[in-house]
Amino acid sequence: MTKVLIIDVHAEIYRDRLREEFPELDFALAHSAAEAPDDLTGIDALICFGIAVEDSILRRATKLQWIQSLATGVDHFLRCPSLKPSVLITSGRGIHGMPMREEVVYLMMALSRDAARQVEDKKAHRWERRLWSTLNGKTAVIVGIGVIGIAIGELLKALGMTVIGVTRTPRAVAGFDDMMPTERLTDAARRADYLINVLPASAENIGLFDAKVFAAMKPAAYYINGGRGQTDDEAALIAALRERRIAGAGLDVFRKTPLPADSPFWDLPNVFITPNVGGYIVEYEELIMPLVVDNMRLFLAGQQGEMKNIVSH
Repeated sequence: MTKVLIIDVHAEIYRDRLREEFPELDFALAHSAAEAPDDLTGIDALICFGIAVEDSILRRATKLQWIQSLATGVDHFLRCPSLKPSVLITSGRGIHGMPMREEVVYLMMALSRDAARQVEDKKAHRWERRLWSTLNGKTAVIVGIGVIGIAIGELLKALGMTVIGVTRTPRAVAGFDDMMPTERLTDAARRADYLINVLPASAENIGLFDAKVFAAMKPAAYYINGGRGQTDDEAALIAALRERRIAGAGLDVFRKTPLPADSPFWDLPNVFITPNVGGYIVEYEELIMPLVVDNMRLFLAGQQGEMKNIVSH
């Protein structure tokens, strides 16, 4: 009998849906890594977000054959020393375009309309009208042209923006006005009114957004990160924000989460923060379950090579 470990706050939802299709499966559930059973020697498959995984889980799961990531990124798994080369990893790639493009536009508009100040006005019962700037006519530079980056580009183009993509694999993409190679990131940053980072935390992207990139940005430009916090040089970003060398930042991700209470980001007036909720939507399980079910069917049939979103490692 195949045994599946599901680690998620909503683990029961995934179990119940899979049980409908595959009543022969045996399940172990945990709402967090800390709740995972001590004995994982019988686990064949693991379903979870990478952020929920500790290396000790992979070390204890000696029979593990397959990991289904519930997120697009799998870097948390790849950083685990106990991950065996034989373990198949499949990602949740393909479902995040819709929620992430809305998150990015939310961050952009929160900055352009100074939403944090409007909230304070409401608390103070203060009626103060202020001018705000539209996204229409501005230039957005999107770094990371996968499913998410393309979805963001489509929406921003519909809002009347000039849209430039930055990627390691430059190619023509519908809706983008220009495409630039990653080695020209600083040149692209000079053109941006909004510099949008949706990169994964792969080795070549760690610290990519550094002091040179922030120095290239216009003083009126904003930085948006909905990708991974590890791609930022946070000290350089904090300095650029404090010194008003850029107008502000909308940040959903950080190098350390939860964001420590003593982080300077909390108190910078030109920073708008969301707590890593880009894909944290009510409809998430509904979006990803078809992929999980399809991959489980292929896994049980011994057709691993046909599973969707296989990640090489």
